[in-house]
Amino acid sequence: MLESGTYNETLDPNFDCGTGQPDMVIGLNAGLFAYESWRSVIEYLDAHSGVVGAFTDYNEHSGVNCASLGGGKARESLVMNPFRQPHAMPVYSMNLPQFSNGFMYVFNEQELDL
Repeated sequence: MLESGTYNETLDPNFDCGTGQPDMVIGLNAGLFAYESWRSVIEYLDAHSGVVGAFTDYNEHSGVNCASLGGGKARESLVMNPFRQPHAMPVYSMNLPQFSNGFMYVFNEQELDL
């Protein structure tokens, strides 16, 4: 089941969409560090280590700050997203490379049994 919405306003804070807890929470260009609305999501992922959180961010600096909310392993998972927007976004207030979905990181990374 795919469910969209703002987690702290329109969705159950326990992420129960009628089928139990989710397998994964995804946030594109999320800005976890900048928006208070993501706090409940981070707390949920901290309490439920079996739920993977995959997030992207515009630039590496923001990605480092956001990934640090998930601890050392999440911070180490920060990589440039191979599926990012191919053209840099012009940002005149800073001199950092910036791409839509440019950097990705994972909370509660899991090994797949194949």
